[in-house]
Amino acid sequence: MPPYEEDTRKVQTAVIGQPDSDWPAFLPFDHDDFDRFMLGRSRDDFYCGTLLGGCGKKLTAKRYLHKKCHFAHRPPVHCRRTQTGEDSADHLYIGQALQYWLRRQGHQKVRVSYPDLGSGPGGAVEVRFGAGTRLIRVQMDRMSLKRWEATRAQLAAGNVFVQWVYGPNSGITHNEVKAEGHAIRFTCRTEGGTRKVYVGTQGPDHSVKLTTLDECHLTDEGIVTPHLPDEPSTAAEADAGTDTTTELAFPIVPGRLAFTAAVPTEEQTVTARRVYDADVQPAGSVMSRMRIALPVHSVPPSPHRLNVIESTAHLIPLPDVGTDRPSWLIEAVGFSPLPTQSDPRWPDLRPAPEPQTPPSLEETAPPAKDEALVKFLRHKLMQTARSRGVINWETLLRYKGYAPGDITPQDRVRLLVAVDHPRSSDKPVLSSLVRLAHQEPGPAAHFHEVLAGLGWSADLSPEKVRDIWERQRKTAYDLVRGETPPKNTASTGGTAPADSDLISRFRTELERVAFRRTLINWSTLVKLTGARSAGITPSARVRLLVAVDGSYSSKRPVLSSLVKLDGQATGPAPFFGEVLKELGWTSGSTRRSPEAAWPAERDRAYALVAKAASASKTPPSPFRDDHSLWANLGIKRKTAVKAVRRALVSAAERQVRVSWQTLASAGIRPEALPDPTRASILIDVDRATGPDGVLLSSLVVSSGNLPVPYFADILKYLGRPYSSFPIELSRIRKAEQARAFAAYAWSANRTEA
Repeated sequence: MPPYEEDTRKVQTAVIGQPDSDWPAFLPFDHDDFDRFMLGRSRDDFYCGTLLGGCGKKLTAKRYLHKKCHFAHRPPVHCRRTQTGEDSADHLYIGQALQYWLRRQGHQKVRVSYPDLGSGPGGAVEVRFGAGTRLIRVQMDRMSLKRWEATRAQLAAGNVFVQWVYGPNSGITHNEVKAEGHAIRFTCRTEGGTRKVYVGTQGPDHSVKLTTLDECHLTDEGIVTPHLPDEPSTAAEADAGTDTTTELAFPIVPGRLAFTAAVPTEEQTVTARRVYDADVQPAGSVMSRMRIALPVHSVPPSPHRLNVIESTAHLIPLPDVGTDRPSWLIEAVGFSPLPTQSDPRWPDLRPAPEPQTPPSLEETAPPAKDEALVKFLRHKLMQTARSRGVINWETLLRYKGYAPGDITPQDRVRLLVAVDHPRSSDKPVLSSLVRLAHQEPGPAAHFHEVLAGLGWSADLSPEKVRDIWERQRKTAYDLVRGETPPKNTASTGGTAPADSDLISRFRTELERVAFRRTLINWSTLVKLTGARSAGITPSARVRLLVAVDGSYSSKRPVLSSLVKLDGQATGPAPFFGEVLKELGWTSGSTRRSPEAAWPAERDRAYALVAKAASASKTPPSPFRDDHSLWANLGIKRKTAVKAVRRALVSAAERQVRVSWQTLASAGIRPEALPDPTRASILIDVDRATGPDGVLLSSLVVSSGNLPVPYFADILKYLGRPYSSFPIELSRIRKAEQARAFAAYAWSANRTEA
């Protein structure tokens, strides 16, 4: 297409959020479906995604009454995307469906890629899980028999178990049937204004029987559909040792049954199930000892956690096997551990506490695969010490591309012990610089466990732990920067760079500036971060920017290169050279002045921040925290979050949904809060609940009892399952509302009593 020709193509698919997003959007053809599709969305949400083979530019959703609705590029247009029909994003829909399904099977670390096999991204969908040892490859592009055989042999040679499945147009499923006796196929159909993913089983007679992923389960061999004739119907047959042809099974309502104290009994290799005896309690009933069959590749349930079965499950009576064995078996495809040790819905379940034995050196030594992560954590904590700040554990993980739920609390302690091992009097405990998001001031809750792993006593008093934490934090600042301990004197230079919250706000704002590839006035930066411009002298400004950047390194952006003075046309700020020198920058062999180095440092900051953002699995918060807004309202943001949370807890106890106007009783003026600020408040309300807690934000609705337009963004940022489809998003919201009502119903009942 000529670069400035008007776009007349009917583009039916896009991605949401950013150009390289893997979040697909299919625009329904009908104008009534269009209106439902646009609920909660804006016309600036859609991009001609690079994973669709597109240009990455914004698309506009076009609504028509007498012809098909579609997306269109905004002029000028220069896009060479070749696939624009309703099936052009099917590889993304399949990837998203597999990722969601595997997580429901208990696999949290799932990575999806869309390799380009010659015709653009999505020639195949590759889904890796099981600590990287398993791969599901969905072949989407057509492939010759010779290339298919060569690729199969190449993948089989690695230390990864591969299951091949096929898209609708791959053209080689008959070869898979010949080799394996059957083939698993994926296809997408337009239903209810979206693309629904189906799984098919193709047999030797070329017939294909379709089902959904919810009806399938995972075994050693991969995806197993209900239509495979040689698959036993349930794990109970093998467990009971019977040969019954029919079996009585009661479906279990998801989210109504929990268990704990799970102990493995025996492994069912025939049905790819692992069997546990556990204390089980349905909501509203009493606890009983039952048997639970889970997929062999699901994460084993911890006997010290409360676990909820939130997926497809059945209750099956076992034959009379005596009084020493359970008489009921629960067959499930997965479970979700709760972040708390108790839940009012299941009052009889009390998990045994975690053993407090301090880890030995052998247990705390990192395996080879963790060495790189330990090295990275140590490097980032050294940077934090140089800037005399602290850092959230969640932020540390995002720098490396991990979500907070990817690392268990036990692994967190083990990794931090490895960072500081061995203990020595001439080096600081860098773990003292790690805090948890939204914790109270003081040492993190896990810090005493880290100390125990490094050789301190395991029964230190809280006062002693705090004393060690304060001394180690100061030691880290002093030793890393090669300074003597600071005296208790007031700073004479205005705002002190030791204000870690202010440094963090400056750094976050400058990273946003770098991501947008622009510059920012110093006065604007001060206003956005909530600092007082009058209290920052020129020398304090230099020290503050030095604290933001840390020491100079080619692997770290110099964010201060993005700051300019008001009215400055172009080029570096007058203080940039002084900042560079304080950072330890040298001209090297080029003998360039700091001012001459500014363009390179600016462009390097753009590139490094963009690279870090693209490598992160958990997106940065899309909502800027406007500090000047809170100053004008005369209320602290933390106070507003607490007030909204109290109001939502009250709503959950009363079993009602609320709007932002209702929340005005909490002391908030809703009309003064833009949508991004409202979303950031709700994120903070639910952030501390962890990956499995109830979401109070689901109780906030807009007019017409519809989800607030940013509810999907809240789910995505918190690492929860989300959807771009209004129907699916509404289902998720209703499920979360039901969980919130159930969790707080006991409190309401107690009050009435």
